[in-house]
Amino acid sequence: MKGLIKAGFACFIFLGHIVQSQSIYSFQGPGILEHQGMPNNVGMGELGIGTPTIWHVNTNNPANLVYNTFSTFQLGIQGDGRTFSGDNVSGSDFDGGLRFMAYAFPIKAGKWSSSFGILPFSTVSYNTFTQNTVDGAPEVSQFVNEKGQGGLTNFYWANGFGINENLKLGVRFNYTFGSIEKESQISIGGGDVTSNTLAFIDQTSYSDIDILLGAAYRYAFSETSVLNLGLTFSNENSLNGKNIQELQRLSGTGNVIESTEVSNTTQQFELPQTFGFGISYQKLNKYLVGLDIESQNWSNTSSSGAELRNLTKIAFGGRWIPDYDNVNSYFKRATYRLGFSYTKIPYVVNSQTINDFGINFGASLPVSGFSSIDLAARIGQLGTTSEGLIKESYYQVVIGATVNDRWFIKRKYD
Repeated sequence: MKGLIKAGFACFIFLGHIVQSQSIYSFQGPGILEHQGMPNNVGMGELGIGTPTIWHVNTNNPANLVYNTFSTFQLGIQGDGRTFSGDNVSGSDFDGGLRFMAYAFPIKAGKWSSSFGILPFSTVSYNTFTQNTVDGAPEVSQFVNEKGQGGLTNFYWANGFGINENLKLGVRFNYTFGSIEKESQISIGGGDVTSNTLAFIDQTSYSDIDILLGAAYRYAFSETSVLNLGLTFSNENSLNGKNIQELQRLSGTGNVIESTEVSNTTQQFELPQTFGFGISYQKLNKYLVGLDIESQNWSNTSSSGAELRNLTKIAFGGRWIPDYDNVNSYFKRATYRLGFSYTKIPYVVNSQTINDFGINFGASLPVSGFSSIDLAARIGQLGTTSEGLIKESYYQVVIGATVNDRWFIKRKYD
């Protein structure tokens, strides 16, 4: 276990960033908002608010942490591949990196469990290029290159409390940090005109704390059949940052000839009020089917003049174990997952709303003890080709490892 944890921190240091999925639509606001769940959540269509589990870290609803009666460590990576299509536009991209790292442990089993970890909040990764001629001088070309990179990451500390046999409450403190850099380059050249390139750099670094509250309720129809309900809420919060804007003149080889700082200010980015509801029906050690609905009130926030709407997300899915106690068939003891999600993301481009739809599936393959190798995949589509926009068809693969053990137990025999 110690070796796995050391390997996890080493991965984070060497990879240097949470996985960044390239998307043309990440130029808006803080970028593409990421699902803050584990492979078991991704495999079920990103369910998690009302789907408790004792085998994985509950990151979507802190109240569900009470069900983590083992010490649980999870680490995983993600690969993201995309193809882009539109009017005279085509391309592809692939990126990969750390997806999550989390640890949960019971302080008092069934009464209080705690967790901390690193999760992605948003990613910015895009690079566009256009070429036109200058009006009145058709021999002179104008090149425009827009690119951005970075994103925000959450380091969280969460606690879940068992109020009674049915009701659980939780709280999660998020330290959100990261930087976003956007660059616009304009080059003019051709004919008798000497090539000139100007670049405008806009870099913002953020760091602040916000709080997510959670509640969970379980109603038992029998010893093996239960109904799970979950609620999450976070209030609107300002994320403090520092913005630096710089104007550069570049040589034909891309070297900086002259640089001028045009602005150095503090900046606030408003995180929206969020509300989530989840419900699931569960046959213990057999199957679970559930539904999550999440809303984020982006229309009441400001984001550098960007046009925003409220985010709405619907996720539906489930998991199934063919035969939990079967000692003769390895694959009958595995857990299989399937689901989908539909998200109206908060950005509006060319008066067009942008939607994201994906189909998910996954599995947890048991290994030594109660641990597992967790696999998940998503095939989806983001955006549209209407009004000159770009449609992104993508796939994501998540590979993780979960280690469950009993730590901090005083030995009776030495």
